[in-house]
Amino acid sequence: MNEIFIDNDCKVCSAYGDWINKKNNNLKLNDQKNLSEKEIMLDTLVYKKEEKVYYFSDAVIMSVASLGGFYKSIYILKLFPKRIRDFVYNIFAKNRHLI
Repeated sequence: MNEIFIDNDCKVCSAYGDWINKKNNNLKLNDQKNLSEKEIMLDTLVYKKEEKVYYFSDAVIMSVASLGGFYKSIYILKLFPKRIRDFVYNIFAKNRHLI
């Protein structure tokens, strides 16, 4: 079963977790506090699929793509370099509590 770890203290993160959990029956929703100390320090969305672990923008892309169908079109974001995707993700993540 796939797992997603979100910050439950963040409204945006909780809403995302609820949305993706409703759409994906093969997903276990977890609190970010259940991660290792090292992963908690990253302060990011974490998506675990089988034996692979995804962080930052890759976690968003892979978790949405796991919904299948139309949602797989999110893979188009992989055309952008990871460095740029993660830069944008980090700007959003740093300001998520303001939303």
